[in-house]
Amino acid sequence: MGALTWKKAQELRSREGLVAILPLGSLEEHGPIGPLATDAIIPDAMAARIEARMPDEVLVLPTMPYGVTPALKNFPGSVDIGYEALCAVLKGCVDAVLSCGVRRLLFLNGHGGNVAAIDTASLYLYKQGGQAAEIDWWVLCGQMRQEWMCGHGGGIEAAVAMAVRPDWVHPGDCFASEVAHFSERLRNVHIHSVEFEGATVKMVRDVVDSIPSGDAGYGDSPARADEKVGGEILEAVVDYTVRFVREFAGLDLSVGRRGG
Repeated sequence: MGALTWKKAQELRSREGLVAILPLGSLEEHGPIGPLATDAIIPDAMAARIEARMPDEVLVLPTMPYGVTPALKNFPGSVDIGYEALCAVLKGCVDAVLSCGVRRLLFLNGHGGNVAAIDTASLYLYKQGGQAAEIDWWVLCGQMRQEWMCGHGGGIEAAVAMAVRPDWVHPGDCFASEVAHFSERLRNVHIHSVEFEGATVKMVRDVVDSIPSGDAGYGDSPARADEKVGGEILEAVVDYTVRFVREFAGLDLSVGRRGG
């Protein structure tokens, strides 16, 4: 979309079934070896590969590099723009794609903190006759294969970042994970997830206090980052997304609408 003139953007109104894709992420700590821009460079690379495979079927917007990350902003370099600011940006993007006659929008998301704002923007689009979809790539890959279950700032994210920008990942800087559990019976298993009697309870803390090393979740150690595995995950998510986009493009957006 960024390469179009406004006249060419206007001409998109005649292309029924076009799917807009908005990659978005965050600038925040990603453990001992991952770059701050991990959450942005991965969906950006995925969107570029999707566009290369189906250039006449998608409209890719510039990647949104900042997100909602209040619990991580005490790590140096992390940027938290807040829910309200991200909502405003995403609603502005919705208005822009609608002005081009595009009513289908896929949020290709790299950061969990963005989800609430994406939901708000998705409903905003729906109420104007459109439909949004959201793919959280790190959730999707864990659903594809158990060994691809992804923590925060761990080996899986670092592996995919390696496949995108190997020069930005620093395996030589790896150090031991450090987690400050509440107690022996209340143990952090992910960023805000605490295990108790075999189930999990959400207990929010500043992550710099709960996980000082910045990596957490599912035994996903940064030490296991492997560029080859990262490339396999990248391609698997892209393959899935291409198939989904084609299904999404054929969806009848008039079906089932009862609201005003």
